[in-house]
Amino acid sequence: METLNERIKTLRKEKGLTQSQLADELGVTDKAVSKWEVGEANPDITLLAKLAEIFNVTIDYLLTGKAEE
Repeated sequence: METLNERIKTLRKEKGLTQSQLADELGVTDKAVSKWEVGEANPDITLLAKLAEIFNVTIDYLLTGKAEE
């Protein structure tokens, strides 16, 4: 089952964004994005809405991987 970390990485690549570009949009470092993607850390809860907006998905999808029916 795909994790939040894997979904962030997959969605970022689908959008054609580098870790640095995503980091710039979120106001974090590229190291933070890297840590999320390898599972060493999770994004702050306050960033979930912005991540969902950037990737054009719901927060629920980011967290669970389930798309709305």
